[in-house]
Amino acid sequence: MNLLMVVLLGSLRASGADVEKGEALYQSNCMACHGVNADGKGPAAAALQPAPADFTAAAFWEGKTDEQLTAVIKNGSPNTAMIGFGRLSDEQLADIVAFLRAKAPTK
Repeated sequence: MNLLMVVLLGSLRASGADVEKGEALYQSNCMACHGVNADGKGPAAAALQPAPADFTAAAFWEGKTDEQLTAVIKNGSPNTAMIGFGRLSDEQLADIVAFLRAKAPTK
């Protein structure tokens, strides 16, 4: 694990978010569309237009805040197949965002 990943994971844990819990939530709620590797290539992705987000792509992360990510997960995204997961608690949403941040490419 590189230094940036260690710092990132440390700051996420300091905020109370749990990457491991986020991964479990991602697998049960997001994997079908976004894929096992969070690259937008899940089993359902081929049938979706626009394609699901690729969380491993640097371009996806440009200008994204945790608040924006949380809002999309919670409320969905208009004109896409992304449904809202409003049934998830704020803690669960933060855990998923922490997991997704851990998937972001390092510079």
